[in-house]
Amino acid sequence: MNNLVLTMIHQMARRTDTEVTTRHLEILDYAHSYYAKNRVGPLFPNLVRNVDASRDEIEGLFPNGIHSVYVWVGIPIMTTASGCKSVAHIEVENARQVYLDHNATTYLRDEVASLLARRAADRSRFGNPSSSNQAGQQAHGDVHRAREKVAGVLGVTPEEVTFTGCGSEANNLAIKGVAFRHLGERKHLITTAIEHPSVLDTMKYLERIGFDVTYLPVDRDGLISPTDLRAAITADTILVAIMAVNNEIGTINPMADLGAICRQRGVPLFCDAIQAFGKIPLDPKQCGISMLSLSGHKIYGPKGVGALYVDESIELEPLIHGGGQERGLRSGTENVESIVATGLAAELITVEREQEHDRLLALREHFLDRLGAIEPDAVINGSLEQRIPHNLNVGFRGVDSGSILLSLNHIGVYVSSGSACHAGAKEASHVIRALGADRGERGTIRFSFGLRTERDDIDYLFEHLGTILHLLRDEDPIAA
Repeated sequence: MNNLVLTMIHQMARRTDTEVTTRHLEILDYAHSYYAKNRVGPLFPNLVRNVDASRDEIEGLFPNGIHSVYVWVGIPIMTTASGCKSVAHIEVENARQVYLDHNATTYLRDEVASLLARRAADRSRFGNPSSSNQAGQQAHGDVHRAREKVAGVLGVTPEEVTFTGCGSEANNLAIKGVAFRHLGERKHLITTAIEHPSVLDTMKYLERIGFDVTYLPVDRDGLISPTDLRAAITADTILVAIMAVNNEIGTINPMADLGAICRQRGVPLFCDAIQAFGKIPLDPKQCGISMLSLSGHKIYGPKGVGALYVDESIELEPLIHGGGQERGLRSGTENVESIVATGLAAELITVEREQEHDRLLALREHFLDRLGAIEPDAVINGSLEQRIPHNLNVGFRGVDSGSILLSLNHIGVYVSSGSACHAGAKEASHVIRALGADRGERGTIRFSFGLRTERDDIDYLFEHLGTILHLLRDEDPIAA
């Protein structure tokens, strides 16, 4: 199985609270190989004969038995017996590509792409930033100027910015870096029920090696209560980790209020700002944020680069040891080109933030108007007031999110799903479950807008969404 399939397996397992074992992987690997060769999924006799997996074992291992085996490795299911309906195939005139998944990743903006192209063509820009020769000094200067740009956006010093290989690495460095400094001492951390997996899985790992973790709930709007945080902090608390903006539902947490509590109690606050950076004002010094992470590919920069602001008062244990780059916090030769590109992307997205906020808010209102006309009982997950304008997470009655996603993909509209019926179990994601509302009969889809999203893109979506929903519900689109 390739990395894409393995990633999908672990995402499905996380959403259905399934612990993946070597036995799961053995069965899934066989199913994947069988489908690649025969273009159909293996039946129970094949599974018994080739991996000694009985029906009872598979139903015990997977949340929805053989259907989970199929969908976890991408084998189409041609039955509705599991409750997950088939894809709606419709033919459209004047088909177009509409990208509404900017919370997942963004494309390189033109200015960044041009910068990378120029640097790639310049044969003098290949030096190692740790080398003392002229080429190395030039590369070191390039990295430093990018560091200054990121620091300037955040209102911090360049020395407080560490470049990493991605946002997830930055999150791991912040949390484990503090935790490992306190091995054998105080061992209590606080986070929330709606964090990104790079935070939640890190916390689960720390629990396995002896740390205590408190998971704060959210209200029905998806927001953290400062009162809950204040009550959760104890004398043993070494770190609070709370995201600024949720990646699924786009809600904005009251970071200044949360930071004031942490500052008063003398506990560092780490903020995963990967979905917030460039979209809302961020001033970590003023808000009492001790550490803050960001990612290049969420702001129209390249993939494979992230950054972590670490207040000068915080000491971290590095996760990667070696040559001592990034002031000893992140050894390894820096990804110079991507770092330089991220510096430019950070600068540009900050300059245009207010203008883009207003433009995208108007687009979102247009989206909601069109949605209300065809689907008046659709549910918007999360607060509409405390939310970035780029995001809408919508629950649709009586349909599977996976089926909606694939149906939209068929007409060139790219979105993300937020529930797991397509994963072989009728369960919402951990974020939707944390809202405390009953979303079990709704498929959830995340629509997220960006620089190139226009009103015509929204209109194209709604030209066809109503028909897709009716077909998935086995309704008559004309009568409806």
